[in-house]
Amino acid sequence: MPNGLAKKMRIVPALVMALGILVSASGVTLAQVMSSTNYRIPADTVSVGGNRSTSGGYIADDTIGDWATGEDLSSLNYAACSGYQCFQGTPYVSFSVTSGTAYPGLAGQTAALGLLSTGAVKTSDSASVDSIFITLTSSAEGGSVVSVRDVAGALARVSSPTSRIDSATATLAPSSAGYGICIESVTQDVSSPTSFSKTSPYDGACNKTMGHAVGAVSAAPASILQSSGALVSGQAEILIKASISATSPAGNDYSDTLTFVASSTF
Repeated sequence: MPNGLAKKMRIVPALVMALGILVSASGVTLAQVMSSTNYRIPADTVSVGGNRSTSGGYIADDTIGDWATGEDLSSLNYAACSGYQCFQGTPYVSFSVTSGTAYPGLAGQTAALGLLSTGAVKTSDSASVDSIFITLTSSAEGGSVVSVRDVAGALARVSSPTSRIDSATATLAPSSAGYGICIESVTQDVSSPTSFSKTSPYDGACNKTMGHAVGAVSAAPASILQSSGALVSGQAEILIKASISATSPAGNDYSDTLTFVASSTF
């Protein structure tokens, strides 16, 4: 009997901020921020000197001869900032996870692979199978990371959890069971100070036709995207891929839940 599996995926966005507090910038007017179409000056100062000092454990912005407006010294890994010069505007992070056949997709949707067969690798294809779209903006000078985790590291049947297609880092092929995700493309706004980049093993040969190199998903969070500093409108398209073998148990209730987490270090 031909082997067919139907699969749906639930997508959950999450947000974590390290060494910072999430603050909504909506409706806030900051007198020290000066900008136009072609420039932005987040803060200015009148002083006789100063510098940024860094090491593996801290970042310190300091000025000499400037009025101190506050300090924020912390623990082993900390950021120190005193003087008006250090005030760089309200920290912010904007993070969204959507799915669809084309950007920007829709929030709160399930991504369905539909019927799987031994004759092909089923993949996000801009037609019948959705992609996952990530959009991230962060003012964090310490950089940002997007990670992913799932429940059990597999597509599993709801009615029979022992019937599963395990996820593994591999190049998927017809008639060989496997499941994972990969990142087809990343972009960022031209004004972004840093780039949005893929991380291994999700950066392999990945496309909607013949490129089926995927990274595994598991209960342990894995980094899939990163920026080294502040990021403006970083976007990524993530493809979902699965394949089955002749011995994969048939069923129409295979599913998984992926949780994407964005963390920024201020």
